[in-house]
Amino acid sequence: MPSDSLMVFAAMWGMAMLFSSVSHTPFLLGLKGVKHQILEIAIILNALYVMWKPSRLATLLSLAALLCIAYASRMPVSSNNQTIATYMNLAIVAVIGPQLLLRNDRKNSEALIYERLRFVAKSLLAIMYFFGIFHKINTDFLDPAVSCATALYVPLTREFGLDDSLVGRYLAIYSTFVIEAIAIACLYIRRLFWLGLLISLPFHYVIPISGYSYYMDFSSLVFALYMLSMPRQSALVLYADISQVARKVVQLRAGAATFALLVAALLIGTATVTWLSYSFVDRPFRILWHSAWLVAWAVLGGIAMIFILRAALASTANWQFARTEKRPWWLYLFPVVLFVSCWSPYVGLKTESSIAMFSNLHTEGGVTNHMMFGSPPYLFSYQAKVARIAETSNPKLLPQGNNGDFLTEHDLALRILGNPKDWFTYVIDGKVYSGVTAATYTGYRPNFIERKLLDFKPIDWTRPKPCTH
Repeated sequence: MPSDSLMVFAAMWGMAMLFSSVSHTPFLLGLKGVKHQILEIAIILNALYVMWKPSRLATLLSLAALLCIAYASRMPVSSNNQTIATYMNLAIVAVIGPQLLLRNDRKNSEALIYERLRFVAKSLLAIMYFFGIFHKINTDFLDPAVSCATALYVPLTREFGLDDSLVGRYLAIYSTFVIEAIAIACLYIRRLFWLGLLISLPFHYVIPISGYSYYMDFSSLVFALYMLSMPRQSALVLYADISQVARKVVQLRAGAATFALLVAALLIGTATVTWLSYSFVDRPFRILWHSAWLVAWAVLGGIAMIFILRAALASTANWQFARTEKRPWWLYLFPVVLFVSCWSPYVGLKTESSIAMFSNLHTEGGVTNHMMFGSPPYLFSYQAKVARIAETSNPKLLPQGNNGDFLTEHDLALRILGNPKDWFTYVIDGKVYSGVTAATYTGYRPNFIERKLLDFKPIDWTRPKPCTH
């Protein structure tokens, strides 16, 4: 039944949003204000409750709504993971909300919700993989000395003495294209869906373990979307397997004690991480916090991967091709808007939050390393002018790129206008502007919509471009 499949997705979505929220340490610690802290804590508690009671659609709806509110309050958001998750959360609100308000027949309502959310999840995965390939078709990603594929390959193979292997580095680069291309194809070839899972899930499971960055949020998001995209028969097998294991755990005499021990272990682990952060000041709290959740991902992500792969492989012989209802036109808006926004770097709009993460891509200043464009086909001029801050009264306001002082005119304006007590000396197009303050600044001024929707990476002029994000 679709309701069973929805429960499996809801539990995994709760886990994915939990991994995402615990990475927002500035919000959790109240460094961004009490309102943001309360909202983040509410999201974590809601995510835990969804994991505990995945059958209650109202709790999934409230989690999605809270996450949409959090995203809107923090815009612009540079995280690709949060952006993809927001499209899915908006779809959850738009699909589940009306069904709960109309109080339609539960069985038919849940079937409708399942099919509509399933379409959105599969579309988001396809777009993610498409641009995961397209943005990487550039000269620097194909360079084993600086490729982001190499940046992930090296920490995973260093202990085996293979980190300097040129063959291994090229395999890491080109296997990225192969894996993502197979993943797209298998999403829509049902008989090969198991193959896409068999290749994609281990890949997404391993990359957080590299420790290169906090990938648990992204990988758990992909796992959840795959759970919802699975053929119906696979989803039913997955639900049956998880239910059987859950019943056995509950039937154990020591079940309650085991659960209590797990909670105690989590609390002790959190206390230990906190103590370590104060005892070893050279290891920032965020790194220790990251390490603790990395262990959680190794366990929970591994268990989820085994369940998903087993369900896909066990049900291939029983797949049926049922016809679905005609989808409403507004349902296509979620994938279409995301697809269009991901072209932003090439047309001169934002360079963040366009699924260009870890691609080595650059498009600023009218120059690009993408192999399909001689120069970026700008339709907008936001990236055309690149500024360099030569001097400022507040060094903390310098951009954090590798070269330290290049940024778009948009970001320059935000720094100047947002810090009225500081002065800046900067260079644009070879012209020097000295001692400029918010009161004397006469350049481009972003409006409210531009400030909320546009976000740019710090510009690194090192060539070949290293993997910075």
